[in-house]
Amino acid sequence: MNFLKYKNSLIIFGVYCIFWVGISIAMSRILGSTQDISPIIPFKDPGIEIGFISLLLLPISSLIGTLIGGFLMSPIFLSLHIKIFRNKYQYGIYPKPEYKKFKYFSQGLFSALMAINISLLLLNPDIVRFINGNIYASPEDLTPDHYTSAFVVLLIITLAITNIFFSPTWFLMDSGILYSNKMKLNETNKPLEIRSIGRWYEQLLKGYAGVSVLIAYINFIVIFFGAAGNNISLFIITLIMFIPLPIILIVPTIPALILIDVIKQRRNNNILKMARKRGITDKMEVSIELIKGD
Repeated sequence: MNFLKYKNSLIIFGVYCIFWVGISIAMSRILGSTQDISPIIPFKDPGIEIGFISLLLLPISSLIGTLIGGFLMSPIFLSLHIKIFRNKYQYGIYPKPEYKKFKYFSQGLFSALMAINISLLLLNPDIVRFINGNIYASPEDLTPDHYTSAFVVLLIITLAITNIFFSPTWFLMDSGILYSNKMKLNETNKPLEIRSIGRWYEQLLKGYAGVSVLIAYINFIVIFFGAAGNNISLFIITLIMFIPLPIILIVPTIPALILIDVIKQRRNNNILKMARKRGITDKMEVSIELIKGD
């Protein structure tokens, strides 16, 4: 394992851990044991609970979702694409050169945004009551604190769900399986197209993790800030936690992304073996030559 390749990412993950330790200590001192995030979490101190979620549950959730999605969903994604587009496109395998840098930001960002989106969609009174352990409370009795606690707990589940759907796109992109409409160019006015199957799925999923998510999230945190405004210390902590959350939520995915990068050759071999069983055996050569015009 080449630790130098992952040095910057591991440093960022270390800073993330220090950040949440500091937030946890501050929340424990400000709130004590007077407020419980959720009885689902096995602690009664909100500071310890938020640290437990951020430092352990979110990375584990991301890891489980990535492995399940990558190894179980990749064959389904591949078969589905072939079944739908086999008569329209040619498929081939492009031997991708080995990339030396480890990049996690673009992969983790849209997974994090979709996790936020799903959590906000699920944030209804019934789920909030269940997560807060008070199923008999009326919707009018639920405060912004209750919704925020439920939102944080939901992220544990939704981050796993989004990684289940995004990780097959990463696996398929790394495998180098491409499709092209070259053989149909004389039958359509569409331009030449050469794309990765994984990239096609990624673009499809990104539609559910775009600007609308940020707008909904901003509306959510504005309501909570209004409720926390009477407690200056809590307001400051919340400001630090929630404003950069879409970026912060990328970091728990780093251990999972490092793991799948380490086993990249093995998983590529598995996917290519599945591709051959589905009739994709040809290699696809891709070259671009620019010729200066007159």
